[in-house]
Amino acid sequence: MVATSEVKRVHGFEDPLAKPVMQSSNVPEMYDPSMPRMYPIHRHIYIYSVAKRGFKVKHPYFKAGELKGCTGKDAGERYVKCYAVPDPPQQLAYDGDGKRKVEVEPGDVAGWRVAIDILNPNNPSNDPYHKMGPNAEAYFSIGKNVNLVKFGLFPSLNDPPTEAELVRAEQARDESYQELVDEAFQEQASNPQGFRNWLRNNPDITIAMEALGVQADWHRAPEMKMSCPNCGDTVKSGIAFHKSSAGVLCIIDKKRAAEAGVTKASAA
Repeated sequence: MVATSEVKRVHGFEDPLAKPVMQSSNVPEMYDPSMPRMYPIHRHIYIYSVAKRGFKVKHPYFKAGELKGCTGKDAGERYVKCYAVPDPPQQLAYDGDGKRKVEVEPGDVAGWRVAIDILNPNNPSNDPYHKMGPNAEAYFSIGKNVNLVKFGLFPSLNDPPTEAELVRAEQARDESYQELVDEAFQEQASNPQGFRNWLRNNPDITIAMEALGVQADWHRAPEMKMSCPNCGDTVKSGIAFHKSSAGVLCIIDKKRAAEAGVTKASAA
């Protein structure tokens, strides 16, 4: 977000200022939502996530602390709604005497820009999936690893989100997971001595491997266990039969076991 009318007149979202200037011109006190609202809320910009975990976020317009993912009680859900940004957002600035704060008249895309800024403060455009060139990113970026859009979070005007929006977010998420998996195998091959340290420094690799169904000698997909209702042994969840600790065949689901050609008689 820009801070002064002069900056707004000269620099737009496609022509941002350098990082030090933007940081010095934008301070949290200018975005104090505790002040009385002058402009009514016309709509909300929704933030959704198809990510497999939550993300900690620090932003003047987001006080909840974490944007949740499809985990915990939401595990197995295709997406979750994380937040709703009031549009227009409440934007405050100092008036001419430098002491009293007044609310700035919001722009047409102010709420949309706030949502993008929450998800990726390095993005100067109105496109959540905008990619800056390497030189521009190095010059304008205000932080590393702050792009949550690549992990499957996205802003939307729709509630619920459209199928196209979900597919695009899932594509971005899976691409980032694939990049991380590729990096892991490259690191294992090029630096086997330091590979364990790399794994500790990149905990998302476990999520990426499980999401893509990839296995390696250093990663095995976790198995859900259950107690057998017949013999009480701990067995893999969902199986139809198993060999018990007593050495006999234990059939849990007779129909599925028969379809597999397994019976007590055949086992004997």
